[in-house]
Amino acid sequence: MKRKHPLRRVMIGIAATATGVVLLLALKQPGTTVAEASAGSQVPPGGSASAGDGASATGGQTVLGDAAGTQYGDVQVQLTLSGGRITGAQAVKAPDADANSRQIAAGAIPKLNQAVLAAQSADIDTVSGASYTSKGYITSLQSAIDKAGAAAPGAGTSGGTGSGEAAPPPAADPGAGADAEAGTDPGADADADADAGTGDAAPKTVLGDVADTQYGPVQVEITVSGGRITAADAVKAPNSDANSRRIAADAVPELNQAAVTAQSAGIDTVSGASYTSKGYITSLQSAIDKAGL
Repeated sequence: MKRKHPLRRVMIGIAATATGVVLLLALKQPGTTVAEASAGSQVPPGGSASAGDGASATGGQTVLGDAAGTQYGDVQVQLTLSGGRITGAQAVKAPDADANSRQIAAGAIPKLNQAVLAAQSADIDTVSGASYTSKGYITSLQSAIDKAGAAAPGAGTSGGTGSGEAAPPPAADPGAGADAEAGTDPGADADADADAGTGDAAPKTVLGDVADTQYGPVQVEITVSGGRITAADAVKAPNSDANSRRIAADAVPELNQAAVTAQSAGIDTVSGASYTSKGYITSLQSAIDKAGL
């Protein structure tokens, strides 16, 4: 019995040693797996960051114009510019006083957006039947162009620098001054006159005096560009009762169109709206006088 006891202890020792070796081998595999997983998890974040930087670098500059109040609600235009040119235009606010205002704006704004891209300036026509929306749009559009430093965006085609928005204004002023100093005065004067003509093309608005009528006051505002009337609108119109408002709503668009066509206050009155027409013509003449046309 005494001889079997040491042998048993030897067998237990061998079994314990074998178990320890197995455990050590098992511990190596989890360590290797964690290391490989850690290395693999570092790849996707780096790739995502690169893709994000590339996407942001391709975006254009956006400029938000001032909100322009109209009789039926505010209009606010946002521009997208790239390389000194207007590549996108949209109204982030549009008249929404009632269902009719929303319907008119929905029909007019896409046309105005398209006109901006074609003209590359605020020198665009009003949309027929949407004079208030058009006027507010043009006012906000001009403020956005001014903020972008692109009062004459079309010049962006010749200024191909990366910061094309800042380049157009200096191109006009220093160029004329440098030519004058160089002694080529006639050419410089001609260039200066041409530049001045381009500057005049940027629309300016002139508000006529209020003309009182039997049914309410009329006040006309005109938009002038390049020495011409490009738009006219009544910011005040007779509204003493529903009938007066209806007559004015029908007559004013015709008077606006007549003023732009005639380029003067020598326009006919609208049949059935003599009081509104007379007040309109009086205020229109005062606006023309103020504009020096």
